[in-house]
Amino acid sequence: MGVRASVLPMPPTHAVTATFVDPALEAEFQAEYFELEVKRYTRFSLAVATFFFLAYGIHDAFFLGALRERAWLIRYAVFLPISVAVLLFARTRAYARFQQPVALVFGMAVNLVVLWIGAIAPPTAFVLYTSYAVVFVTLGPFIAKMNVATQSIYTLLSSALFLFFAATLSHPDTAITVSMAATILCIGAIGAIVARAEQLQSRRVFIQRQTIATQMEELDVERAKSEALILNILPSSIADRLKSSPGAIADGFPEVTVLFADIVGFTKMSARMSPQDVVRALNEMFSTFDDLADSLGIEKIKTIGDAYMAVAGLRGDKDHAHTIAEMALGMVRSVAKFNRFDEPINVRIGIHTGPAVAGVIGKKKFIYDVWGDTVNIASRMESHGLPGEVHVTEATHALLESDYDFEARGEIEVKGKGMMRTWFLRPKKLSA
Repeated sequence: MGVRASVLPMPPTHAVTATFVDPALEAEFQAEYFELEVKRYTRFSLAVATFFFLAYGIHDAFFLGALRERAWLIRYAVFLPISVAVLLFARTRAYARFQQPVALVFGMAVNLVVLWIGAIAPPTAFVLYTSYAVVFVTLGPFIAKMNVATQSIYTLLSSALFLFFAATLSHPDTAITVSMAATILCIGAIGAIVARAEQLQSRRVFIQRQTIATQMEELDVERAKSEALILNILPSSIADRLKSSPGAIADGFPEVTVLFADIVGFTKMSARMSPQDVVRALNEMFSTFDDLADSLGIEKIKTIGDAYMAVAGLRGDKDHAHTIAEMALGMVRSVAKFNRFDEPINVRIGIHTGPAVAGVIGKKKFIYDVWGDTVNIASRMESHGLPGEVHVTEATHALLESDYDFEARGEIEVKGKGMMRTWFLRPKKLSA
C-alpha cells in the first residue's frame, strides 16, 4: 500500500485574467486567497499608504507656495474621509466580497487628489504631480492586491481623469497631454501584467496546497488501513510497543485462561466440498467466534486449520475464567446454526487456567502468541474432550464452580500429564 505521488495538474485558466475556468474552483481559490494573502496584508498596506499619503501634505507646502491651502483642502477633505471609510470597511465581513471594488475606490481617491492638485498647480509642478499618478497606477497590485480586471479599470479611469483635468483646469500642451495619458496607460498595462503574474502564481500555490492536502488525506487513509490491519493481527498495546521499539516482546502473566476449540466433523465434510466452500464455511464459523471474543474482551490468538485458540486475562481482567466460560458456551450454541450439511458438525472445547507467557518474536509475519504449560494442558483438554462439550481442568473448575453447573468426568489419563480430574462445563446456575 502506498500514497499516489502524483501532482494535480494546473486547471485551465482564462488567458487574460488568469482566473480558473471552473467557477467552483475559482470561488474556492478566492476564499482561500483572501484569508491567506489579502485580508491581513491589505489592511496593513492600505493603512500605511494612507498615513504616508496624508503626511505628504508637507510636500505641498514646498512646491505649491500660496496654493498649498487649496491643495490641503483637496488632499484632506477628499482623501481623508474616503481612506477612513475604506480602512473601517476592511474590518468588516463584507470586505471579503467587495475587496476589489474597495481597492479601486482607494486607488481612484489617491489619483483624484494628485491629478486635481497637479491641475491647479503651476506648470513646474504639473508634471511632478501627474507623475505621482503614474507611479500609483503601477502600485495597485502591490498595495491593494488589485487583480487584472481591477487594475485595468483603475488605469483607464486614471487616464480619463487626467484628460478631464487637463481639459478643464490645467490646459497643458497637446503633446504633454497625449504623452502623459499614454504614459498612464502604458504603465497601467505593466501593472496589469504584474497583477496577472501574481494571480497566476497564487493559483499555482493554491493547486500545490490542494495536492499536498490530497496526498495527506490519502496518507491518512492508508495509515488507517495499515493500523486496522495491524490491530487485526496484534493487540493495540503490542502494536504500539512494536512501533516504538521493534524487537522481541514477551510478558509473563501469573494467571490466564486458555481456550482451544476444534470443529468436529469438518474434516470429513470438507473432503466433499470445493476449496472455496471450505474457506467460506470456516470463515463464517470463525467470524462468529471472533464476534463473541470481541464482545467479551477476549484475545483471539490464532486459528490452525479448523482449530481456534483464544485467551482471557492478557488485558489484566480478573474474571478471565468466567469470560472464557461464556465464550465457550456461546460457541457451542452458535455452531448449531451451521448444521445445514448432510453430516452434522459440532465443536469440542478445552479450557485450562494457569500462568503463561505472551508476546511477539521473529522479524517477519508477526503473530501474537501464548506459550507455557497452561497452553499445552488446554490443548490436551480439547483433544481429550467430547463433541458438543466444554472440557475444563480442576484449576478452571475451582474458579467457576460457585457460578456454573458441572458434570464430573472423573480422572482421565492425559498424554504427557498423567491422571487428571476434569469436568464438563454446563450453563450458569440459576442462583448465579
